[in-house]
Amino acid sequence: MKREEIKRHLSDPEFFQENRMKPVSDHRWYETEKEAVSGKEMRLRYSLNGRWRFLYVPNPDSVPDGFEKESFSCEGWNTIPVPAQMELSGYGSPVYRDTDYPWNGIEDVKPHEVPEKNNPTGCYVTTFSVPDRMKGKRIQIHFEGVETAFHFWVNGIYAGYSEDSYTPAVFEITDFLKEGENRLAVEVSRFSSGAWLEDQDFWRMGGIIREVALTAVPDLHIRDIEVKTDLDITYTNAGAEVCILLDGADDGEICWTLADGLIRMDSPFEKEEKEIMAGRAQIHDGRAEISFEVPQAKLWSAELPYLYRLLLTVCDSAGIIQEAVPYLIGFRKVEIKDAVLLFNGKRLRINGVNRHEFSPSKGRAVGMEEMDWDIRFLKKNNFNAVRTSHYPNQTAWYDLCDRFGIYVMDEVNLETHGTWHTMKFEHTLPGDFPQWREAVISRAEAMLERDKNHACIFCWSVGNESWGGKNLYDMSMYFRERDNSRPVHYENVCHTPEWAGTTDLESRMYASPQKAEEYLKDHPEKPYVLCEYAHSMGNSTGNLDEYTRLLDQYPQYCGGFIWDYIDQALYKKGPDGKEYLAYGGDFGDRPSNYAFCADGVIFADRTLSPKMQEVRYLYQPYELIPEEDGIRIKSRQLFETTAAYRLRWTLEKDGQVLRRGSTDVEMGPGEEVKIPCSFLAGDEPGEYVRTAALVYKESTPYAEEGEEFCFGQSVEMVGSRKVKREESAAEPEIVDGDFSVSVVGRGFRITFEKDNGKMTACKIDGKELVYHIGHTLKPEFWRAPTDNDAGYRMAEKCAPWKTASLYPKVNQVDIRKEKEGLEVETTYQLFEGVTCTVSVLVNGEGTMKVTEKYNGFPNVPDLPCFGMSWKLPKEFSRVTWYGKGPEETYCDRACGGRIGVFQTTAEKGMTPYVRPQECGNHTDTRWIELTDQEGCGIRIEADRNFDFSVLPYTCHEIESAEHAYELPPVYASVLRIMEKQTGVGGDNSWGAWAHEPYLVKGNEERTFTFYIRLLG
Repeated sequence: MKREEIKRHLSDPEFFQENRMKPVSDHRWYETEKEAVSGKEMRLRYSLNGRWRFLYVPNPDSVPDGFEKESFSCEGWNTIPVPAQMELSGYGSPVYRDTDYPWNGIEDVKPHEVPEKNNPTGCYVTTFSVPDRMKGKRIQIHFEGVETAFHFWVNGIYAGYSEDSYTPAVFEITDFLKEGENRLAVEVSRFSSGAWLEDQDFWRMGGIIREVALTAVPDLHIRDIEVKTDLDITYTNAGAEVCILLDGADDGEICWTLADGLIRMDSPFEKEEKEIMAGRAQIHDGRAEISFEVPQAKLWSAELPYLYRLLLTVCDSAGIIQEAVPYLIGFRKVEIKDAVLLFNGKRLRINGVNRHEFSPSKGRAVGMEEMDWDIRFLKKNNFNAVRTSHYPNQTAWYDLCDRFGIYVMDEVNLETHGTWHTMKFEHTLPGDFPQWREAVISRAEAMLERDKNHACIFCWSVGNESWGGKNLYDMSMYFRERDNSRPVHYENVCHTPEWAGTTDLESRMYASPQKAEEYLKDHPEKPYVLCEYAHSMGNSTGNLDEYTRLLDQYPQYCGGFIWDYIDQALYKKGPDGKEYLAYGGDFGDRPSNYAFCADGVIFADRTLSPKMQEVRYLYQPYELIPEEDGIRIKSRQLFETTAAYRLRWTLEKDGQVLRRGSTDVEMGPGEEVKIPCSFLAGDEPGEYVRTAALVYKESTPYAEEGEEFCFGQSVEMVGSRKVKREESAAEPEIVDGDFSVSVVGRGFRITFEKDNGKMTACKIDGKELVYHIGHTLKPEFWRAPTDNDAGYRMAEKCAPWKTASLYPKVNQVDIRKEKEGLEVETTYQLFEGVTCTVSVLVNGEGTMKVTEKYNGFPNVPDLPCFGMSWKLPKEFSRVTWYGKGPEETYCDRACGGRIGVFQTTAEKGMTPYVRPQECGNHTDTRWIELTDQEGCGIRIEADRNFDFSVLPYTCHEIESAEHAYELPPVYASVLRIMEKQTGVGGDNSWGAWAHEPYLVKGNEERTFTFYIRLLG
């Protein structure tokens, strides 16, 4: 094949495949019934995964002539693993872009054309011999996923071409094979016309990223299975119609059995299964049909994912078994009635997340290890739905979602954001361009035909952010005509209402809770879903509760899918030689969208982000409300009872457990019950905390026995909440020097400078707690900008508060000897016309009463925070607190935090967001102790709850670092005690900030008093 013809294939949108077989269902076939139900891999499948010979060149013109020929020597070539991303195997560099096409700004490419100079191309070569067990049968080759286009040759003969990176490309290659060793050559092109349809917000990489395998097909073979299930009007009796298409002889028969419904998380096939019915179907004209009814069927849902095993045995006219095919069937029904999305007759609540296939070492070439971890994590943490953003996933993922129970919005591999993101629509794809229609429909067909029988899929999605137009509408109609059992989703027609018929759901991205509610109040005609919401970039996911509350108020609201599941950060060696998680631009891939790839509720290495504490709580399927005389439990489940769970409860006073107990709970789905228990607070003054939790009675495939998955708390204060103010038994000794003044007592000395009011020394038993006089107890108004702060341009809008934190001007210092001790009051000018006052009153025990006052001023920007900070030597790094925890919390992300006594260290408080930013905050704090290993240090408490953090760095040091390796070695512990910190926000990361209730307003008065006690 000539180079010009290869380049013509790449550039022609109407040429997107050659010799590719029509897509079919993802069933497996075996030679015997015993083998079919064993759960083992197909013997008639032979994986070609492994190390292949490889050459990387900058464009198709640089491919060596004749590399595909049998006579061509690959001597001197390197090797590459298959599957793998080329760029993560040492060939080329990953490129991160959000909406820009990867060639934008690199090469001048006309709309809809393909780069010529910069089109990285991988030449792959391997050899194989057909296993003996597969000889004598027709052989197909399966490319499960190749980014973004490829040609291939078998024994030097051109065999086919395919685009669409994320659905299987299958080819018949029997006639190309020879006895003994065969040579397979694949030319993978990063860019083709298909690349214009794959402008997803992810790392732009290429290669053979999913399995390559051979399959052997018997003479009489089931080519495709279509299972259509339905329920009667009572949603109790099920029926199925199975259409089977076969290749081979036109006669013969199919014997079938149906095994009873089971929950099959551990294994798709059980050793002993109860067969509940059986039958036979004759094969006519390559087709057989089966239908049956299951009374009192065990229905499939995410809560109870019952699957029946259908076994199809193909026999030829002589009665000899040719093939056995097992298939798992779930009976369920999806409907829309009165603008409400129903699943098995019940209104569906989507607690979802958008999930990219991703690994920090493999990119999108993930394997079963990652998928198995993900499915168990999702179940364990109360997710019930996934959107396959923005491409079909590997087949194994749908199998796992069927078995474990996850609702799936299956999305076509389509996004063209870069053709319209400048709001110029002349070249917007796929639009109404007739030459792009078939490529688009082909992608929909490939996804639907492979995935059509998966019970987990409740909805087809037309794609993502591709504006509107006839081609997308035609795709939606293809879905409806081909499969009328599922609704069709598409969001972007909210911009093009003339194409509103493209979607059956009213879908939005990043609508604020207020905007969502406006729609829901206005007599919605369609169910409303947030296909992307709660943009979780960096320290984010604030005010999530404002969204989840809407589920309880509006039945037309389906819920939504958080953006997104996992940080897309890649491992890279830093300047210090250590591996770190890198983001856009770190590979020289500029222009880039930098850390915009790190939006996950879990980190790229699959460790949990503190954001998960909030998500897990707000997605929990039961609401637990502890009250004085018992625990109210509200079930949000649609189908599951509490039979698998046990209720545990505790009553604590000021962090100490007074009583605890546990009991079984009997309640049905959607019910509300009250479980009696003794939660009476005592007469003794203090804070009483009631905690109730549901735990697993027995271990499951994703959780351990006794592990908690839902909780609720309530608080009752007996008496008033006041810090104890015992009069000091010791008379304060005040040492008044020329330039400083000290309070000296038993085992301590606290010293202030007279001219600026700074606390220059705080010694306890000879240990100094002030690291440096440049950062002693002082006012704090700043924070290291979060990613949401950056999108809001907080640093520009609130810049005066940074200089106020760094360089406050001392206007006046008043030092007074009071009855209680020494008071040092300092008035600061923060910036023009704006002041605050800090008073420190020290008694004879060394206890400091600190009061910070700010009177509020008009036309002043809102404050990132309001409080005080203090840098201590690094040995004072052990933190114990009573308040919300155990993970970091913020005023708009605190629902999932529980009140208790927790411990951490300064270094552990430094949450590893890929770009260093504000982190480690704890809200609703009653007291905190910061000590060294011997217990020497300080205790801080206040009359009302406050925020604090203890980190190894100042907010300014954190702000100055773009990566963790840029931070200095740990040398101190930085304590921040705050009356309030602005919320983190989460509606989006490109302009939205925290909501009004979570702001620290610059025009409002604020007074913050707390006490510092010395711990010797």
